[in-house]
Amino acid sequence: MRRIAAIFFSLVLIIVPGAASAAAEEWLAAKATAQVRYTVDKKTWLPLRNGMTVPNQAWISTGPRGRLQLVRGKESISFQPNTLAAIFTRGGDRNRKTEVVQQVGEISLEIEKRDQPHTTVQTPFLAAVVKGTRFTVEVSKTEASVGVDRGVVQVTSFRSGERSDLTAGQGARVDQSGMTVAGLSGSPEITRVAPSTAPVPAVGATTTSDDGAAATNTGASSQNTNKASDSRDRSSDGNGNGNGRGRDSGDDGDSDSSGGNGNAGGNGKSEGKDKNKGGGNGKGQAKGHDKGDDDEDDSDD
Repeated sequence: MRRIAAIFFSLVLIIVPGAASAAAEEWLAAKATAQVRYTVDKKTWLPLRNGMTVPNQAWISTGPRGRLQLVRGKESISFQPNTLAAIFTRGGDRNRKTEVVQQVGEISLEIEKRDQPHTTVQTPFLAAVVKGTRFTVEVSKTEASVGVDRGVVQVTSFRSGERSDLTAGQGARVDQSGMTVAGLSGSPEITRVAPSTAPVPAVGATTTSDDGAAATNTGASSQNTNKASDSRDRSSDGNGNGNGRGRDSGDDGDSDSSGGNGNAGGNGKSEGKDKNKGGGNGKGQAKGHDKGDDDEDDSDD
């Protein structure tokens, strides 16, 4: 009986450290709000709740008001609202390599210090490589920036090939024109390497999914909305090129272009209820009373 107990205890000593080591290599959701979602197939998005393990290579979206804190041993990554990023882990124990692919939003990282660089953040504009530090990365549709609180972060601009080692209190910003650096005690030095192609596209270039990656569609959607609005406004201007000097006498009488150089005079129809008082130099003058079909107009939708 004692021999059996000794064997069982020995097995426990072997299995438990192995399980603890495996758990230490996984990212756990320490704090997650209701809007946080993740996907492993880029199609189906699932809620990420407190205490859940994040699958390797999963994409995470926080939504407009979502916040998330991931922990793995001594390390942590905090996600702010409107952030879309994925975490890739390769190897194990001391040979582990972590790559964070951040398409948009803001993350703050607390990384364990090691002799060799083991964590990289890839964005559409820059790459940040660290040995062990605390820093923040922000990504928008047109630029990315890095601010260092502790340790050393090597930042490289893909497009320009500029590179700089940032220390505590220093930061770098990268956009289409290149890299700018600044610091509390002086600007860090900038060197140059060969330009390269970013591994992750900027927001609007592609979409990760139809529903969960709403942040990636924001720019394109707002542009489409603006274009649709412009189309409505242009349709309400009418087809005339002259200086509008008449008054539309539709049933509702809301379309009024008197007293200014409007763009609605010349075709005899006012397609909306906008008051056309903008300047426009036409080829003729529309005089008299234009009778519009304001009551049947669909541009109010």
